[in-house]
This record gives sequence, structure tokens and C-alpha cells, in this order.
Amino acid sequence: MRSIMTTVIAVFVLAAVFSASAVKGQEARIMAGVYMGDGASMACVVETYEALRIDPAIVPSLVSPTDIYTGGLDGLDVLIFPGGSGSKENLSMGSGSHNMVREFVVEKGKGVVGICAGGYLVSSSEGYPCLGLIEVGTVDREHDVRGSAVCRVSFTKKGLEIFPEMEGLEYGYIQYHDGPVFVPPSDSGYDACDELAVNESDVHQTGPAGITPGKSFLLCQEAGKGRVFACAGHPESTVGMRWMVPRMVRWVARRDIVPYPPNVVRPGYGTVEIMHSDEHETDLFWKLFDPEPQARMNAVSELMKGRYRNGFRWAAGMIRDESPEVRAFAAEILAGAEYTASIDDIEAVIDEEKDNACRMRLQKALAELKAMVAD
Repeated sequence: MRSIMTTVIAVFVLAAVFSASAVKGQEARIMAGVYMGDGASMACVVETYEALRIDPAIVPSLVSPTDIYTGGLDGLDVLIFPGGSGSKENLSMGSGSHNMVREFVVEKGKGVVGICAGGYLVSSSEGYPCLGLIEVGTVDREHDVRGSAVCRVSFTKKGLEIFPEMEGLEYGYIQYHDGPVFVPPSDSGYDACDELAVNESDVHQTGPAGITPGKSFLLCQEAGKGRVFACAGHPESTVGMRWMVPRMVRWVARRDIVPYPPNVVRPGYGTVEIMHSDEHETDLFWKLFDPEPQARMNAVSELMKGRYRNGFRWAAGMIRDESPEVRAFAAEILAGAEYTASIDDIEAVIDEEKDNACRMRLQKALAELKAMVAD
């Protein structure tokens, strides 16, 4: 069985040989590439890729800087820039590829989605190395390491058209980590952009208070013949909200909105704003090495209660814990967190499992995760 990293490498190889002829005649499919160059966080790449697997019509792949430079965009309908560092993604792509991406959208009518750092990259931020695909700027970049939180987000009328699942809810709650603070390019407000959701939370672990509230969290725009979507946060790593990513892909690809199953559409999973503490998260990390199994499980539980993204990421390694109770517990955490990237690893652990009670719990968690994947 493959590990998560082996899966990523295998998909990367497939993406490298992707061609227009391979997808010819598959008009019903949406070919969506996730950028994987320097600057793209591996966790964000994996979680974005996995979120796309919710939609049976989306065929995800990984796209390298070389793929873009050598014509690999020709086989795609949508390109997604994930979280990490927007300036480093820009640099790793290479200036010779920037116009290729712009032409992909403006001239060829394709779609681009920018998530967190990718939002910086697709913006038109003065003094920042961006692609200028969406007419929105960013402010307070000098304090862009402002912190992590589960932000309270309100959806606009236009936002509810694209995300009707949020209808009737006062707020959505979405992960945020040092994301862009979007602002209109002028005092006159947005002309070309549609504001879909607004950040209602004040994230300022570092830097001044009062910067993030009232700023756009989700934006979209017609760009020439194509479409662009920009997001300040991380729905791909938000339990109950990962479905928003394939929905963004559908919008920029000009495809119909389709419903997703209730095991992944859980906007009511989060009901409170949470400001994260790096110090508390670090303290809980070290407790994962406690010699007592219960202490290790308690640390994971505390991470998940605080909705730290690293909670389920770190739990992924604990399915290989020496304690069968911890192994089973970790798999249940992963199922509850929709962490489908762990499917292959759980299968491998089940093959080696000697404890019958643990195996049954592992199999149940595995079945729940597999039910979240359309392919």
C-alpha cells in the first residue's frame, strides 16, 4: 500500500505525462490541476487535491512548474494555486510562464482558483509579485504572519448563489492562516469583482487589530474569456467545508452547481470563532510523545477540539502507534476530520493489524473515509 507521499509522487508522475489527447472526448470531465512547485505547501497541495475528489466529474492532477512551461496547461480546464507562499510560487513558476497562465484564463477561457497564498498570487496587489488575474488588491502585508483562526464568515447574496448550502446560516466558519486581506483596487469599490463572503473575525496575533474584519474572504471575477476565484482562507482543510473547493472549480469552469453528499457538506460542524495559539499548539505537539497512550490521545482530542489543522495531520502518523487503542482512535479522528489522504495508509495498517478489536475500528473508519471520495 502507498503512503501519502508515495501517492503524491505517483500522481505527480501521471500529471507530467498528461496530454490533451488523453482527455479528448471527455467533455463531461473537469480537468483540474493543483500547482506543486516551490512555495506550495505540501499539506495544502494534498488537502486541495483530496477536496477535489469529492466531485465525481473532477479529475485532479498535480502540475509542476515545468508542466506549465512545456504546455501542460493545454490539458486542463482549471489551475489551482494552493496555500504556502504566493511570492515563492510566483518565482518557482518562472516569469516565462506568467503570460501562459494569463492566456490560459483571458484568451482560452479557462479557470484559475487561488487559495490563501494563491489568492495573493492571482491578485493585483501593488508592490507584490502577482499575476493580476483578479482586480483586487491586498493590504497590511507587512503583518501577513498575523495568525491562525477559525474565522466567522458571512456570505453575500451572490455568495449564496454559488454556495446555496449556506442559506439559512448566519455564518460559516472557515480556517484561516496568514491569508491575504483583500481590498478593492480603488475607493470606488469593486467593479469587476463579486464579493461572495466577508471576514467577520479580527485575527491579529501579530500586528494591529481591526485589519481583517469586514474584508473580503471570497471573491470571483470574469477575466476575459475565463474566470478567477480568490479565497483568503483554507476551506480545503476545514472539516465540513471542503466541498467549497470543488464548487469553486465548477464555477470557474462554467459548470453547473451540483449537490454533494451530507457526509462532507457539514457547514454546521463549526459554530464558533476560534483564535489559535501557536504556543498551545506546540505544547500539545510535544504531548503526542508522552509514554502514556491516554495522554497521547488526550493531546489529539485537544487539538481537534481547538480545530487546529495540524490535529488531523499529526493524527495521520498515529495510526502506526505501538498502542492498538491509539491506532484505532487515530483512525476515528481521521474519519471525523474527512482526512481522505490517509485512506491508503489505513489500508496498509489494516493489513498488518493483529488486534481484532482495533482492526474492526480501523475498517469502520476506512469505510467512512472511502464514502467521501467519488472516484
